[in-house]
Amino acid sequence: MPTPSHAPHRRAGRALAGRLRTAAARRAAAGACTGQALVLGLFFVFASAGVLLLMFNTGRSVDEKLRITNAADAAAWSVATLEARALNYDAYANRAIVANQVAIAQAVSLVSWMHYFEHGVNNAGTLASVASSWIYHPAEYPRLAQLLGTLTGSAYLNVWAGGSLRAIVNNLDLALGTVVTMHDAVSVALAASQSLMHASLATGLAQGELANALVQRIDPAMRALINPASHDFRNFTQALGRSGPAGDARGRLAEVVLRSRDDFTRERVWSIRGPNLAPLQRNVELKRRGGTELIGYDEWRALDTLEHQGQRMRRWRWRWRRTPIAAGAASAAAQAASSDARGHHGGSYRDNATTAYWLAEPAMQRLDTVGARFSGLPATRELRELSPHASPLSGVTLRVAKPRAALRISGGSSVVQPGARLQQFNAPAPGGEMAALSRAEVFFAPPQARRDGKTERPSLYSPYWQARLTSPTVADRGWAAAQQDGLTLP
Repeated sequence: MPTPSHAPHRRAGRALAGRLRTAAARRAAAGACTGQALVLGLFFVFASAGVLLLMFNTGRSVDEKLRITNAADAAAWSVATLEARALNYDAYANRAIVANQVAIAQAVSLVSWMHYFEHGVNNAGTLASVASSWIYHPAEYPRLAQLLGTLTGSAYLNVWAGGSLRAIVNNLDLALGTVVTMHDAVSVALAASQSLMHASLATGLAQGELANALVQRIDPAMRALINPASHDFRNFTQALGRSGPAGDARGRLAEVVLRSRDDFTRERVWSIRGPNLAPLQRNVELKRRGGTELIGYDEWRALDTLEHQGQRMRRWRWRWRRTPIAAGAASAAAQAASSDARGHHGGSYRDNATTAYWLAEPAMQRLDTVGARFSGLPATRELRELSPHASPLSGVTLRVAKPRAALRISGGSSVVQPGARLQQFNAPAPGGEMAALSRAEVFFAPPQARRDGKTERPSLYSPYWQARLTSPTVADRGWAAAQQDGLTLP
């Protein structure tokens, strides 16, 4: 048995051992708690990295989507603007063609009028004889005196100048023939420019090149594609020429040209009348008739006549007396023109038939004999749909895409590249690219209302075509979805 002196030492040892075991247990418990926090911390670090990567991808994706959408809108609007400008060029070209045709008609009118004037000067004595044989209304004598003075005075000047009026008329024929040739060449060139422009735009290649050039200036990795099914610019207009599907289709241009003639070209008409004095005279009238007409679509013809008519009693019956005084005619015709038809010419064939048939037609000055060239009315462009109730629109739809490898997101061209488990946050773009769809249309919009209260209808004679963005159609969305794994684009 241990002695009593050793008992305190044994109790102290046991207490120390207990304290050591308690400290060890505490250290073991603390070590167990530290290991659990590390696992939880690693989980939160991985989740935070995923969230940050997701936020980075989302932000960059939104930015890329906005850039692609803006590029698509800009490209669609630019292509529509190109087509609107083409239609406005058609309108300006058509107006210029009309102006040149009116100028040709004016030149032909002047040739006819000069020959008419020369004939009247040479027949000034006939007019004086007729004027002294009939009685006119008192108010008409000033006009009659003016006409007599002009023709008689010109006749004296012509004799004094040694017959120079003939040379003047010949020189004017040459000069005005040159005018006809020049304006005809301009009309042909304008018509050719319309054909060339529409040939380049009909296939859509020029529009596609413009769209790609524009989007690649925004981002070289972008590509633009036009939906050919909804691009109807090729069928929006038509050529109206000699050999259309329904035959000669130049009637539209002829109508506009004839309505655009000035008063002198359209009609040169006046009369000097006398009273009915039975049994001395009745239906006395000095008739000036003339005008310039488009015969068919390939000839400008001018006719001017001056004829005196009246009835006098003979053997108790009223009998007509018709006296031709002056006549002139001119023609600018294409080789294919037909000369059988006749125009109105201010009523020359109806009112002054004797002078028109027997003097004017046989003496017609054909400008091709002095070197003039006239090709007829050229082919022009016009809308395919000209119904009064139609609101023609021409649309174009573009799909702008950027390959996934070039996108500035993780997994694309960005320097931030996910690895290991973070790749699950890097979802691939459908179809391997990010894309946007946009549509624009060309529409007719006059800048202001007409002063006469009439409605300005769409045509290629009014340069009021503009472009605007609009919503893609269902067919457009289906076409785009087919190229992007069935995903419908906004």
